[in-house]
Amino acid sequence: MGAYRRHCTPSGIAERAVAGAALRGQRLGSRRGWDGTRGWEGVVLELIDESLEAFFRAFVPLSATDVDVSFEAPDREWSAKLTRPTVNLFLWDIRRSNDRSRTGMRTVQRNGVPYHESARPVLELRYVVTAWTSVHSDERALLAGLLKALLAQAAIPRDFLPDLFADMDVPVLTMARAGEEHLDVFKALEGQLKPGLNMVVSTEFETGVVFAAGPPVKVIETSVARIGADAGEPRRRVAGEVLDPRAVGVVVRSPIGATRVDPSGRFLLRAAVGDEIVVETDPPLVATVPEVGGVQLT
Repeated sequence: MGAYRRHCTPSGIAERAVAGAALRGQRLGSRRGWDGTRGWEGVVLELIDESLEAFFRAFVPLSATDVDVSFEAPDREWSAKLTRPTVNLFLWDIRRSNDRSRTGMRTVQRNGVPYHESARPVLELRYVVTAWTSVHSDERALLAGLLKALLAQAAIPRDFLPDLFADMDVPVLTMARAGEEHLDVFKALEGQLKPGLNMVVSTEFETGVVFAAGPPVKVIETSVARIGADAGEPRRRVAGEVLDPRAVGVVVRSPIGATRVDPSGRFLLRAAVGDEIVVETDPPLVATVPEVGGVQLT
């Protein structure tokens, strides 16, 4: 175990982190779902485990030749087989986060096609982290290194995550607080006296459930009339798009309304079928309102 202490110095952490990130990019980036398609819904827990191992190996640090990392249940049968210093990260509980819960829908593009998907749920993965060595002082040193890494980093750095996490928030790392529910380490370890760190990893979860989006809204119509009277004149709002970037902020007019081109080059304007819409550029851009749909000016 003395070899562990030789690798507990800050020197070389950056180099090991860079090399580890390159290796993980090859190993984690090629994950496929259980149906053989590219994805990670079915292996998200495995990806989190591997990211945690990479994180702790770099920041404690843990030598690949001297210290093992295991995610198995640390019972007596498991511990009896240990022959080397080992860090055990046992996932004992999964629950949906109350503090970071999200609702609603968002629109995403997949291969150029718009889809709607619900907000990604945020899960709390609860681990108990223990150190296993044959020498008590080495166990304390190893546990202290794990504790320092956990307290020093608020999240798993992006460098230690696979590419499949690129459009997601990085998993947040915290220690369970006093008064919160904890795993009874003494019972979990079948009576073996062992201190443990109660770690919580809060991460988004990609469900993979999406719905095809309908066509974009181009026309909004309303009608105003007195109660009991015939329906009034329809008030139609025509959606427009100006492809000339110089038109941003320019006034757009119709016979019955006016507005400005927004920063995305679009506008909504009250108009009737056959009305001329004029974008007051130099020279002006003119379009006629069709019976259905919006207008595009170039």
